[in-house]
Amino acid sequence: FNTLKSTYLGESLGGHSLRHTGHDLTFGSDTSAAPVVEECTTKPLSQEQAAAFVKAAEDQWFYQMYLDDLPIWGMVGEMLPANAAPFPKGGTESDFNRLEQEAAAHMKVGDIGNADFKPYVYTERTLTIDYNGDRVIKVDLTSDPASLVEVKPGLSLKFRMFIKWQKTTAQFHSRFDRYLDHAFFKHQIHWFSIFNSFMMVMFLTGLVALILLRTLRKDYAKYSLGHDLELGGDEDEYDDDGKPLIQPGPGTEESGWKQVHGDVFRAPRLLPLFAALLGTGWQLIVLTFGVILYANLGSLHGAVHEERGEVLHSIVWCYVFSSIVAGYMSGSYFKRYYATTNPRGKSGSSDVPMPAGASMWQATMFLTVILLPTLMTTILSGLNIISLVYGTISYIPFMVILKIFLVYIFMSVPLT
Repeated sequence: FNTLKSTYLGESLGGHSLRHTGHDLTFGSDTSAAPVVEECTTKPLSQEQAAAFVKAAEDQWFYQMYLDDLPIWGMVGEMLPANAAPFPKGGTESDFNRLEQEAAAHMKVGDIGNADFKPYVYTERTLTIDYNGDRVIKVDLTSDPASLVEVKPGLSLKFRMFIKWQKTTAQFHSRFDRYLDHAFFKHQIHWFSIFNSFMMVMFLTGLVALILLRTLRKDYAKYSLGHDLELGGDEDEYDDDGKPLIQPGPGTEESGWKQVHGDVFRAPRLLPLFAALLGTGWQLIVLTFGVILYANLGSLHGAVHEERGEVLHSIVWCYVFSSIVAGYMSGSYFKRYYATTNPRGKSGSSDVPMPAGASMWQATMFLTVILLPTLMTTILSGLNIISLVYGTISYIPFMVILKIFLVYIFMSVPLT
């Protein structure tokens, strides 16, 4: 009871910290008519324990449990008016509606410690388990409003859980369908809006293309005429406005974006850093498509929503194997443009000094290896510290950090 359950890497990264509830569930015959009852009684609540229950009721805390990987949720308690009438045993829908209205009234007031509201906790719950053959299909947890007990220091609480097993004809492969919002995905697709947006994009793209073609046509014709003049052609060529393509007088120097044709094969400034950024970008692209492909292949390994932390687990391993892409792309880019650096150790006409050739490829490799991990480690460390300060369970334990570091050192770095 209350012992930590061992989790794998993806679960730990997702903030899942599971403990055994201590409930003894035996897969058996239909017990819907005579449910199994488990109960326990607490010792008289101390001041601190009562305050914890009060805070849980005021802040609307809920708990989450898993049975055969199926999640269920339940409320700890409610804040109800001091003069609220008790709920009858086996409440009807109207009783649940009244409970929601009274609980919503406290949330609307929003005054913690308001004397008009008293903290109550649920002491009785019904766990209904539907099964088909030897498979668990559906799990429901219902809290009985009639079991609400006001929390007071020195009070002993008696908790009871009614466990019902009942047969169903539903199939195992459809048991997660109720957790997916099918109503959302069945909304009508607004094809007219999609077509309208598509036509607007096409119109704007065509407009920009026309502007660029009109601008570049004159320059292209001028460059072509210059080539013809070198071959002995006629220089009396005019543009659409009747102006000569070759202006008389001294030649004008190209400026701005027209100088791109002379720079595309020149090594950029800070070549190692640029090559590392390029390799990291390709790695992220491959990582993204790899995770999407893995999620779409759910029919082979099971849907990703059926296992806790499976998406995070796949992200870690896709990152490791995509390190090959990062190393290849950064190395090939560096090799292609390193030859354009001048012998003085500077990149083209730039005045920024470049490192010596013997160390440039080492700097490229080093930056490719540490660039993304350093950024992610900095961000996650800050978030982890905040989680620890506020006492949440979503922090990443030290052993998980150590596992990721070992995977990075012994797999990702060599592959890069």
